[in-house]
Amino acid sequence: MKSDIIDQLFTRYYNEALLYTISLCRNRTLAEDIVSDAFFKALSLSDDSIREFKPWLLTVCRNEFISVCRKNSRFTGEEIPEDLPDGREEVIESIIRREEYRSLYRAIDLLPAQQKEAVMLFYFSGLSVRNIAEITGKTETNTKVLLCRAREKLRKIMEEER
Repeated sequence: MKSDIIDQLFTRYYNEALLYTISLCRNRTLAEDIVSDAFFKALSLSDDSIREFKPWLLTVCRNEFISVCRKNSRFTGEEIPEDLPDGREEVIESIIRREEYRSLYRAIDLLPAQQKEAVMLFYFSGLSVRNIAEITGKTETNTKVLLCRAREKLRKIMEEER
């Protein structure tokens, strides 16, 4: 029975944890290793006091990433992989969408690290400001300010690209 719960948690949250971790380290292979380790630690260390598993897992992913960075004095990443086009879409629509996503990822990548992390957690992982504040160790007010500044900076970057 416990195995079923673990399988459900893994199936439900793996992709979100992977996307978040890729946004931190920009290396898919390293992100996969970090997420695997994070799942193991999150599941083995969790207890009944954990209210929401997703923020807890993303916190563990973040801490694992920080540990890896500390172990490796010099760290370089790869580009975020692009999604393959959906078979139902027209080819031209797919190309336009991929280019828009590519521009968005490039713009997000230009943000300062704290703003980038807040954007990824809020928009791509769908976490609340409260959850993001818990994960990053910031206040809710500070998290709102980070998101506001990040949106403004993204708007300017995207306008400059046009």
